[in-house]
Amino acid sequence: MKKKKFNYMFVAVVLTLISFVSCNDSWDSHYYNNTIQNKSSLNLYAYMKTQPELSTFCQMIKIAGFDSILTKPQTYTVWAPVNTALQNINLTDTLTVTELVKNHISRFSYPTSGLTSKTIYMLDKKFVTFKRTDSGFVFGGKSLIQAKSNVAASNGILHFIDGYVPYLTNIWEFIGTAPGLDSLRAYLYSQSVYQFDPKASVEIGTNAHGQSIYDSIITFSNPVLSKIGYLHVEDSVYTALLPDNKAWTLAYNLIKSNYKTLGAGGAITQRLNTQWAIVKNLVFRNQITNPTNFDSLTSTTGSVFHQPSYLFDGTSQSQLSNGIVYVTDSLRFKAEDSYQQKIQVEAENSDYGRSSLYANLYVRSSLGSSFENQVSQKKYLVVEPTTVSSVQQNYAAFPIPNTLSGKYRVYCVFVPSSIVSSTDARQYKVKFYFSYLNAAGKQITDGAISATNSIVTTLGSIPAIFTTNASQITKMFVTEITFPYCNLYDDTSTSASITTRLRVENASKITETVKFDRTLRIDYIILEPVP
Repeated sequence: MKKKKFNYMFVAVVLTLISFVSCNDSWDSHYYNNTIQNKSSLNLYAYMKTQPELSTFCQMIKIAGFDSILTKPQTYTVWAPVNTALQNINLTDTLTVTELVKNHISRFSYPTSGLTSKTIYMLDKKFVTFKRTDSGFVFGGKSLIQAKSNVAASNGILHFIDGYVPYLTNIWEFIGTAPGLDSLRAYLYSQSVYQFDPKASVEIGTNAHGQSIYDSIITFSNPVLSKIGYLHVEDSVYTALLPDNKAWTLAYNLIKSNYKTLGAGGAITQRLNTQWAIVKNLVFRNQITNPTNFDSLTSTTGSVFHQPSYLFDGTSQSQLSNGIVYVTDSLRFKAEDSYQQKIQVEAENSDYGRSSLYANLYVRSSLGSSFENQVSQKKYLVVEPTTVSSVQQNYAAFPIPNTLSGKYRVYCVFVPSSIVSSTDARQYKVKFYFSYLNAAGKQITDGAISATNSIVTTLGSIPAIFTTNASQITKMFVTEITFPYCNLYDDTSTSASITTRLRVENASKITETVKFDRTLRIDYIILEPVP
């Protein structure tokens, strides 16, 4: 039997034609017969020029250079303010006129049919709400003129509105123009990088020298914004604390001593690290209109501020297109919450590198034990000896990153042996060795911790023995130290660049295992800043 061939292309064409006719019938029925009886064959700009009450807006469109754009066969929606709404606009201010025009035009068609509420992306890359209310429809809070809504031109939809929607700057633009923010602006804007993108750009000809001319696409990036928040875009909402010049200077002078840096470029590095410390906790997600409503706030870089309303005392608030800013003359951050936080190294975490000798290392969970909720992150490190020698003692050493130039108290937190068996009443005997960079810039390796918790660097010094509690978590004080230089860890750092390290060594002999456990269980190392 001979099979018939089916012409799918023919069917597709027929279906397309049916769809086109149906869509046009629906278009004509709704948009032209709803409030305007006849469909206009004119484009949007040509139609608006026929409307006397839009003459001022038409002037503005021409000044902004959008008269040619609104004649193109692409689809746009225009929310056009009538003349009475634009009486106070200075038409000689080209920038303001252009911003306002772009804030009233969007690509694609947005009729009122079926509208409840929609956020519209405008040509100025701002977002404006278009929604239905009990009294009619509003665009950015301005009412549509009912008799002049859904006007269908050949290339889109036109709505007449009784007011204009002001152009709102975003947070990034505000920082760039607001008076009194020069110090903040200088730092943030200095981090911006603009690059020509040849792949995205289009070659449009050559110059007199035969060199290619491009319709150039320039990409923007800023490493600080990539960490604290994209303050220059409109599709994310933030709240930002913005220090004025007075607040910036006070904070800089307060913080800079924590960032003393060794080396030829130390002064530059100190300045950059201090500037970063000032800005890293300025931004919070979402709009915070009333800070007193919050028990805590978390900055975009992860710092937590409890009862945070004090941060906003005496500030000046401004509503912007992508959030709220609070300009302040004093950054009220507490040191321990922001620039001088405690440093906690989880023993089970080897991200910064970790060394050991005569030991096997295992990560264990506290889940199901009587210490389940007392162990940090519910995990701890087991340092199990691989030798019975009293000379070759098992130990683990932990690099400690991000130390600032300043004073810290160093602790080591142990989990007792009874976490494994409730009847195990053995203690740990331990010795400590501390490595750091001294004031001369020399690396001190494994300085012994004495009985008075001092660091002894004399060759051959024997560290003191410390004993843990057998029945509970032991937070053991190791030493107090003032670091002369900061030692920060970033994306380009390696574990070898960390100059601070704590070595925790078992001090129990094989003959003492009835009373002392040679296997150590370590929860974390913590350095607490001393004010």
